[in-house]
Amino acid sequence: MDSQTRIRPTWPGWLVWALPASIGLIVIGYLIIYQEVANDLARSASVFWGEVLVFGFIGPLAAWLLLRQLALDANASRAAAVQIESLAAEERHRAHEMTALYVVSAAMNQALSEEDALADALARVLDVLDLASGRIYVLNPDSDSGPLALAAVQGEPALLNLGETTIQLGECLCGLAAQTGDLQYTTAVLAEPRLTGPCQNHTGYACVAVPLLAKEHPLGVLHVTGRWHEEFTESELALLRSIGAQIGIAVENMRLREEARRAEALSTLIQEMHHRIKNNLQTVADLLSLEMSASPSPAARKSLRDSITRIKSIAAVHELLSLEQLRLTDITELARQVCDISLKQLVHPNRQVTAEIHGPPIYLPSKQATALALVMNEVIANALEHAFSLSGSDRRLEIGLVQDGAQVTVTIADNGRGLPPEFNATGRRGLGLQIVEALVTKDLAGTLQVGNRPQGGSQTTLTFYK
Repeated sequence: MDSQTRIRPTWPGWLVWALPASIGLIVIGYLIIYQEVANDLARSASVFWGEVLVFGFIGPLAAWLLLRQLALDANASRAAAVQIESLAAEERHRAHEMTALYVVSAAMNQALSEEDALADALARVLDVLDLASGRIYVLNPDSDSGPLALAAVQGEPALLNLGETTIQLGECLCGLAAQTGDLQYTTAVLAEPRLTGPCQNHTGYACVAVPLLAKEHPLGVLHVTGRWHEEFTESELALLRSIGAQIGIAVENMRLREEARRAEALSTLIQEMHHRIKNNLQTVADLLSLEMSASPSPAARKSLRDSITRIKSIAAVHELLSLEQLRLTDITELARQVCDISLKQLVHPNRQVTAEIHGPPIYLPSKQATALALVMNEVIANALEHAFSLSGSDRRLEIGLVQDGAQVTVTIADNGRGLPPEFNATGRRGLGLQIVEALVTKDLAGTLQVGNRPQGGSQTTLTFYK
């Protein structure tokens, strides 16, 4: 209800005072005539004036007060009824808005694809708001500056503009709404300079372009046209803004769910790929083990054993990648697995070697993790083969991993006999050391330091950046 509307009384206001006044005049006239005509001498003047006072003034005054109170009560009741009706109308309007938002949300959530969701939402908007036609344009998710593409259209055929499948940003109401992120509304179609193309021919129709917003970012535009010569109210424009935001959020959620589904499928595929690679490498290692057991040459058996540990070190990387959701490998756990593989392959059961691995979880991409696994395998294998004497009993191997920002330091130390005095890391080197230096310089882009420890034994320190 308009706040300026006057509440009309139940009866005319003059009747409240005119009726008692008329009764009072009639009573006074009657008393005067009766006094003159009847000439009742027995009636004293005091009685006459008492009757005039009571029936001519006090009675009508009491009647006036009573009628006045009745009129005020009636007006108050009427005002309360009007207010209740106004509140009921406002409640119906809010229920209408909630219904519109609910049906749009339900349509978006029940659809299986973005195209079906937009078509269903547009149909619900036109039905609930009783509009003539509507269109939905969307922006390319990969380009914020590209044109708006038609995604859904429904309504009266004369208003659909089926040939207008794309709209540039800043063009017509839809392009302006997508560019500015604000609602665009017009009723004066012929005199509206913002209109271009077929929209100029829709004389007599009010139209609104509402941006589909998600996190204040436009994803597209909802364009609706009202009935012939019907304008949109402020409440309807506010409702359309809410519907545009609702559709925008729903579209954003659908795209995020689709991206998550694809990412999950890709992650599962990658995990399966790593699992198969690990199985294939394990098969190759098993075949080499059979070849090693059948070979009569000690040199050949040693070469095959070294190859087996290298292959199994690479397989350990793929095994970790097949178990983790991330495309990263915990190299601390990788060090444990590589060390276990080397101990099982290279250490005689009668010669016990104790290995200690310490360090926080450090994650590396698969390429760096594979290179590091091969480096650790070569260094550990070299320590197990050359560091410990046959008679010693306390054989210990220590592997430490430290991360300082992007810098990673891996230290492999033993308590064996240490490096011989004539050892020269830059001189003639074996295949293992050549592999280590190639992996450190090319794949890890790091530095390698090899030397003896003051307390005895050798130590290899590898430093690189993630």
